[in-house]
Amino acid sequence: MKVSANPNSLNFKQGLTSKIIHEEKIVNPLKVEMFFAKNYGVEVQFRQNKTSAFANNLCAKIFEELFSKLKLYFTFPPAIIQYQRENLVNSNSALNFCIPDTKEVLLNDYPFLGRSIFFGSNLNFQETDFITEAQYRNKKTSSPHFLASYIHEWVHSLQLDFIFRQYGYGGDCELLNEIYPSTNIYTSGFNILQELQNKQLSEKENVVVYDILGEYSTNSSNQYLEIFSEAMTKFICDSIKGDKIITNPLELIKKTPEEFKKILKKVCIFTQ
Repeated sequence: MKVSANPNSLNFKQGLTSKIIHEEKIVNPLKVEMFFAKNYGVEVQFRQNKTSAFANNLCAKIFEELFSKLKLYFTFPPAIIQYQRENLVNSNSALNFCIPDTKEVLLNDYPFLGRSIFFGSNLNFQETDFITEAQYRNKKTSSPHFLASYIHEWVHSLQLDFIFRQYGYGGDCELLNEIYPSTNIYTSGFNILQELQNKQLSEKENVVVYDILGEYSTNSSNQYLEIFSEAMTKFICDSIKGDKIITNPLELIKKTPEEFKKILKKVCIFTQ
């Protein structure tokens, strides 16, 4: 996408401005790591990646403002890691991902706490923006915003936090059981996740989802989890300008077709 500072430009409305590109170039990843550790208690390894440091810093501001406006509580991801693909224990993992449980994901490293986010892309904002624009035009994904891939993983982490706080964790990790003690005698967050991971939509429902969110959300793998994250990513991205929330994303959801709202409610069974 061509970068423009003209507020009437469609490109400008998608978020990437000359100011953001400039700030991306001058950001100090080490300072952002120290800020996250001190203010949010988040373990961060940006590995001197300016784009990841600035993108996640923007995400922190966006979600803080969003949840403040919605008067909702949220917990930051316990860790945000910029990794090199050759260091993955499982080389088949997605490029960017959020782990649901405590896992050892990097070679010669320790297990990271569930809800930790991992980013494998070293592309700068302009390169990322070009790719997301192309994916959006080809109906692959839900948003052309340059922060979409980052926000998508943050949403996964926040969804896990919501589930674990509502039902308790209930898996094998002792630390997660301490953080999220059991709240339901009939089920646990761990069981809810297993249920969600195995659910799929019908062919008719996938047609509706494709129209709103694109092809990615029609894939059968972890479909309920991915639809939720991709949907929230779309409506959050449509709500922001720079790092400011200019529209309530929940109001944007209300404007979608009834068939889509029914699917989204069905996907959000963990809230019932």
